[in-house]
Amino acid sequence: MKIIVANWKMNHGFDDVDDWLEGFYKTYSANSKNPDAHEAVVCPPNILLDYIDSELIEDGFHFLEFVASKQGRDADDFTPEEIAKYVYEARPIKLGAQDCGIEESGQFTGDVSAKLLREVNCDYVILGHSERRINYCETNEMIGKKATQAYKNSITPIICVGESKEMRDQNRHFDFVKEQLEQSIPLIEAPKLVIAYEPIWSIGTGNTASSTQIEEMINFIHQFSSQKLAKIVKNFYVIYGGSVNSSNSSEILNIKGVDGLLVGKASLNIEEFSKILLSQNQSNVESKK
Repeated sequence: MKIIVANWKMNHGFDDVDDWLEGFYKTYSANSKNPDAHEAVVCPPNILLDYIDSELIEDGFHFLEFVASKQGRDADDFTPEEIAKYVYEARPIKLGAQDCGIEESGQFTGDVSAKLLREVNCDYVILGHSERRINYCETNEMIGKKATQAYKNSITPIICVGESKEMRDQNRHFDFVKEQLEQSIPLIEAPKLVIAYEPIWSIGTGNTASSTQIEEMINFIHQFSSQKLAKIVKNFYVIYGGSVNSSNSSEILNIKGVDGLLVGKASLNIEEFSKILLSQNQSNVESKK
């Protein structure tokens, strides 16, 4: 299983959510029951999180009623643990936020706490995206504190790292990313961590990094994990982001060490995003022949 994350950034509204979810259910949700299917994650603007969560809960209860009818039971007879299994854990798509606050609460106008994100059933939160590092001057230290808050509230952080064109041209990209990793990842025991490698020079430019460039950096991050995090992080994933679309997603997913994708613009169109979700599945079928 690989993780495919849709980062909507500051796009889409309530009507768009309805259309997007409808398209998702038609093209991917049935396939998500396949054991080889990827884990799909959607990260919308914060104001849409509760609405999407409500839609997913409603779909979950429909699924619970379906299971009850198959088992000859009444839905009211299900235990809280069973309800959680069918309504929340069996969701065809997980919910994620695009950021969270440094503290649990306090005088932080405009921030949203990880605790509140957990209340709307967020499983993931994107942290340290280059747009926030650049536009809002977020430091590695700040990202580490946010990741700590995510862990405290049972949310998996997706920590973004990546170098600028200047750093790569100076052959300093490995040192730069290593510093981001060392300073952004809290050294605490955790069930899961996702690192998203997004070279700044590739994000939104249409210039996807080459397979060699991606593999080198992805493997570098995996090596860092094995040396620094193996004893404290149970499940470690490294995903790639940077001008990902349905034309290149399968090729990227087949690069050694790539555990998934962080998709920006292409995730806004559900037909395009569904193709990305399904592309590697077809490659798996071909590889088994």
